[in-house]
Amino acid sequence: MVLLSDTKAIHLKEGALTDVCFGEWLKHQRNSRGMTQEQLAHQIGCATITLRKIEAEERLPSAQIVERLAVILEVPPDEQKNFLKYARGDWSYAPAEKTGKNPWRAADRSPRTNLPATVTTLIGREQSLAEVCNYLTQAEVRLVTLIGPPGMGKTRLSIEAARQLLSDFPDGVFFVRLALLEDPSMIASRTLQALGYVESGKLSAAQQLTGGIGDKQMLIVLDNCEHLIGDVAELASKLLSVCSRLKILATSRESLRIPGEWLYAVPPLESPKDDFSTDVESTSQYPAMILFAERARAVRSDFVLTTDNLRSVARICARLDGLPLAIELIAAQMRLHSPQSLLEHLSDKFILSAQGARMDSSHQTSLNQAIGWSYGSLTPEEQRLFAYLSMFAGGFTIPTVEKIFLQQFPTQPVSDLITSLLDKSLLQRSPDSASEPRFGMLVTIRQFALDTLVQMDKESESRNWHMNYFLELAEQADQEIHGPNQVRWMDRLESEHDNFRTALNWCVSNQKTESALRMLTALAWSWVLRNHPRETVNWFNVIRLLPGIMDHPVRYARLLNQVGRTNWFMGDFRTAQSILEESRAILANFGADGEHDLGMTLCWMGMTARSIDQNTNTAQPFLEKSFEKYQEHKDKWGTAFVLLHLGHNAGMRNENAMALLLINQSLGLFRQLGDVWGMGFAFVILGYRFEKQGNHEKARLLFEQYLLIQEELHFKQGITHALLSLGELCLEQSQYDQAEQFFQKSLEISREYDLRWPLCNTSYDLGLLALLRKDYPPARQYFTSNYEYARTIYSDEQSACDLLSALAAVAAGDNQPERAAKLYGAALAIMAIIEYQIPASLLSVLDSYLQIARKQLGDVKYEELNAQGRVMTLKQAIAYSLEEQGG
Repeated sequence: MVLLSDTKAIHLKEGALTDVCFGEWLKHQRNSRGMTQEQLAHQIGCATITLRKIEAEERLPSAQIVERLAVILEVPPDEQKNFLKYARGDWSYAPAEKTGKNPWRAADRSPRTNLPATVTTLIGREQSLAEVCNYLTQAEVRLVTLIGPPGMGKTRLSIEAARQLLSDFPDGVFFVRLALLEDPSMIASRTLQALGYVESGKLSAAQQLTGGIGDKQMLIVLDNCEHLIGDVAELASKLLSVCSRLKILATSRESLRIPGEWLYAVPPLESPKDDFSTDVESTSQYPAMILFAERARAVRSDFVLTTDNLRSVARICARLDGLPLAIELIAAQMRLHSPQSLLEHLSDKFILSAQGARMDSSHQTSLNQAIGWSYGSLTPEEQRLFAYLSMFAGGFTIPTVEKIFLQQFPTQPVSDLITSLLDKSLLQRSPDSASEPRFGMLVTIRQFALDTLVQMDKESESRNWHMNYFLELAEQADQEIHGPNQVRWMDRLESEHDNFRTALNWCVSNQKTESALRMLTALAWSWVLRNHPRETVNWFNVIRLLPGIMDHPVRYARLLNQVGRTNWFMGDFRTAQSILEESRAILANFGADGEHDLGMTLCWMGMTARSIDQNTNTAQPFLEKSFEKYQEHKDKWGTAFVLLHLGHNAGMRNENAMALLLINQSLGLFRQLGDVWGMGFAFVILGYRFEKQGNHEKARLLFEQYLLIQEELHFKQGITHALLSLGELCLEQSQYDQAEQFFQKSLEISREYDLRWPLCNTSYDLGLLALLRKDYPPARQYFTSNYEYARTIYSDEQSACDLLSALAAVAAGDNQPERAAKLYGAALAIMAIIEYQIPASLLSVLDSYLQIARKQLGDVKYEELNAQGRVMTLKQAIAYSLEEQGG
């Protein structure tokens, strides 16, 4: 339970730098004017006890009180909206100080960022850093591209520049890794994910980006653009043209070549010339030597620059053209060599490598020679594994590599080979979210390894090994993910997300239709729970076009079921219905072979029908048939799931005893399976039953358990659902402040991840809360927002009914009885046509407000105006409801 008095701690936790809550600020303003509470309350026109509670943070002021305070405290007209937001609890407008021209303006606070942490110092880039930052702080510069060959340190420089500019971009600084991306169509999706958004709805990822960024003052770093240069350029151009305050910092081997681009060629680290002095003190002016010495010391703690080794180190750095990656790779060899020995080997290997190098530029040649030298020092087994590892995107674990390549290395443990590659700086280690060691390659090294694999004529074979492993892993996870190790398996799938993308891309590009069907089907459920629903739909739209798709009709129908379910979670019920109908039509032709899969089809068809019609009657036959199929095939999870929805249906029909029986049966099965998600879903449905019975304590406990489970699963839509359930329970108990806390948190998450369904429901609940508080302007605003979301999910008629009835109550409360009568008349006319009832949460409130309107107008006048509303067309009623009203 969150009390209003706890808001300060909550907002400080969320990142506000101020501790000035509105009550404290108001008290300070009153005291500075020498006023008592009685005097200020008299000027406002409220009771002294009301002002005392406001200053004590025991209640929020009404909009009317805020309007009076704005006049008394001489708030400028153009700041009154911000003042209202601050007074009504929006701490993003909290004051930086207690006094000042705009005392309620938001204090500066750290912007959101996903910039990766660095583990080494940035050496020799002071001037470059200053120049890049200077570009990005100029108003006319919107796009800066750091160009140069691989290994020049573009990424490292971009991260440091972005970090130094955090305070210049209050809406966030975000780093987008494009290096591992192979599919150009996923650029916008990867950018959405980097910004913390979840793809959902019918808009494309690019449209969601432009809408989400809008006029925010934000910096996006697009890293490693070269392999997707045309598509990145197109997206960057679109974002910059639509989002007026956005800036982009890109790294690439070539420019984007779009209007407004400023190029910055990242220079090599300064290295000594041939006439270099043997003075140790003079090395400080050569960053290349400082970098070499630091990296050498990392593998050999006793290494220092001396007069004996100075010239050899200087010549090594000069030979490497001051390229940071090349220096780091070669310096790592100091574990086995002296500087002089290293220089001698370096010279020989450069000559051998240069003969077969692909010469894009002198710098590219130098980098290839640096990597080629390291590669040439490997044993034959190490070289083969090094090339094979180029298959992995996003890294790998040792058990994964051992399983895939065990048969290829019978004489030496794969783990020993990986250790050797790690020691020679050809691999890097980084822990994943599950703390299991993961290894990967720098981008340029991975490209070198991939080129080597092609030259070995092993690419197709090794990609098939990779694909088969991850197909097997996905299908194993699809079984385990409904059991006691659910969270661990979902974490594992999430850590391998890039590898699954790579495997799917190989399936598609080589027309491996059956493998593509199997893999996406196995991944779809975890991708829903880990907030990748749009990616499932995108892959489906590609896979369904593969040749021979109908050679695998049952597998295709299974994928249709998964995609239909995914669209249901996204709130796209009509698309879900169409896809599920296609699945049912296919499975109907296969008799017993299709019966099991038909159980899932019918279950989701029932849920989709209920979501579209808001009526259990259309859903019930589908769910009952689904139950029969699951029972016939002894599918415990499917049985548990459909029982839960049959119980929910019974509860919606007020058959409470039957509802409790079915839900508890479902919960028992989920417990036997150890399915945490299923248990959580049962908790929330069971909580609704207890809430309806008036057992609020039991309902709250169940809702809180549901919230904990969703947070453990990282399922954002589930978290918003739990918050809404808790908020609605508080609303029913007239605990308005606590309800608002839950609703606002749900709204925050829903907006951040663009979750249409939760946005719709949260807006409605906040409107109802404002109505109960007799706070009519925000009530109208929230109900209007609800309508904008609802019309993309439900039918026009249903969305209109909710809007018209809600705004009828607002109008009655706001002393507009004529408007209330007309609006409700229009709502009744539509309800009669579509046989729809407005939400129960509004009914009692609406009735009390309409009684006020009827009393003010009299029965005859009220019925006359009500009749006028009944003859309005849907379009006329909506237009009338959205008209701006004074007063």
